Formats: sequence, structure tokens, C-alpha cells
Amino acid sequence: MLHEKILSDEHRNPANVAAVWPAGTLLAPFPIPYIVERPSVEAFRPTPAADDVPAGVGGLLVAAYCALLAALAFTAVASRESAFAVAIAALFLVAFFTVPRIFFKVEPARGKRPSLDRFMHDGMETLTGHSSGGAALVQMLIVPVSLTLGILAMSVAAAIYM
Repeated sequence: MLHEKILSDEHRNPANVAAVWPAGTLLAPFPIPYIVERPSVEAFRPTPAADDVPAGVGGLLVAAYCALLAALAFTAVASRESAFAVAIAALFLVAFFTVPRIFFKVEPARGKRPSLDRFMHDGMETLTGHSSGGAALVQMLIVPVSLTLGILAMSVAAAIYM
């Protein structure tokens, strides 16, 4: 403990920190409520993930990221090291889409997902409010499509200047 002199706000007298600092921790235990009833099995069932998004949107996402990987492979595969990096990126892409696929397989079937036309017409609810189908689709596809176009632009620039 430091024995520094401080100025007390109440009396404007110097006070010793060691004298006012608590010597021990006497905390009351946190009250733990007693659970009388056991949770039902229904509480542990998987909930639907993205039940208002059609499977076609997932297909568009897969296509966009595969196009990104293809553009990366077309641009960067000039040596064994770059081919290895693209192969690692491909493995991450497989993992990136395998995990949601597993989630969709274990979720309960609570009805049919909307079609892509219905999604474009109705849109979807987000945390910030309602988004139209086109706006939601743009938000989902903007990153992979922009990265693909950027990589292709860099490959064209590299082909011109190298």
C-alpha cells in the first residue's frame, strides 16, 4: 500500500491513504436464486437461423465468394507460395460455408423459407428496422462483389504495367 498524502474533500485536511484504504475485502455474497422447476427440453432446441432469408441468397453468397477466390487465384497464382496461400484461403472458404450449412441442418423445420421473389418483394426485418429485399441483398453482397472487382482491377493494372 502506498502511504501518500492526499487532500480530503470534506475537511481539506491532509489524509493518509493507508488510514482510509480498506484493509480487507468484506463483500456480501451475491444472492443466488434457487431454481425450483427444471427447464423444459424445448428450451434447449435449436432456433431457426435466418428464417426470413431464402436459400437462393445463400447461393448468391457462395457464388460471390467463389468468384472472389477465383479472381484471387487468377491474379496471384504465379508461384508455389502464392498457390499455397490461395489453397489455404479455399479451405477457409469451405469452413466459412460449412458451419452455416450445419446450423441449417440441425434447425427445426418450422415452415418453408420464402422464395427469392417473395424476399425481394417483402424484404426483411433487421435490428435497425425493415429493409427492402434489394437493400438487404446489397448489404449481403457488397463486400464479396467489391473485393472481387478490386482484385480484378489490380490484376488488370498489374498486367498493363508489368
